[in-house]
Amino acid sequence: MLLVCLALLGLAALPAYPKTETASAKLSPVEIENARKLLGESPTGERPDPSQRASLQDRGNATGGTMTLTVPKLGLEDIPVPTADSQVALDREGIIRLEESGVPWEEGSNTFLVGHALGFLWTRTPYVFYELNKLKPGDEIIAKDQAANEYRFEVYDRVTVKPEDYWVTHPLPGKTTISLQTCTPIPTFENRLIIRGELVS
Repeated sequence: MLLVCLALLGLAALPAYPKTETASAKLSPVEIENARKLLGESPTGERPDPSQRASLQDRGNATGGTMTLTVPKLGLEDIPVPTADSQVALDREGIIRLEESGVPWEEGSNTFLVGHALGFLWTRTPYVFYELNKLKPGDEIIAKDQAANEYRFEVYDRVTVKPEDYWVTHPLPGKTTISLQTCTPIPTFENRLIIRGELVS
């Protein structure tokens, strides 16, 4: 019985399988550590200046200020997007809005959403950005606030960056934007694919 329990625990720690067959890849410790970099975490999962940030537990499990995301081309409709800043929250939820980033209703902001392409067996919304690479200029991204007000964005840019390229989280002069990020190529943590949209209504 003990062996069965240990085997089940081991399986729960594995990432979810890709939706379609991909080439097998062995992940090195460096690649796994790179998964945390754009979230700004240390190897222990702590933020650089914890004295200025509340802990995940203090924020009520990162559910405050939840918005929703709809991306018609990806078949996503009203996906809840909690606000958080940790890998633990991302692994649990599957998608988060980085706490330090803006919100769609703030002029000149860059709403930065991070989502797993795969996720884990316990992830609430697995595969959320599995097909993010399908988005092209002109495609629609819709964010809603808690009062169901819609903020429509049009995709205008896509960029692949290294995990340490924090500049992608910064606002862009003269634009109100939304950025969707996931790891690429699947199933590695080697780079980050960023899809950016500009507010149109």
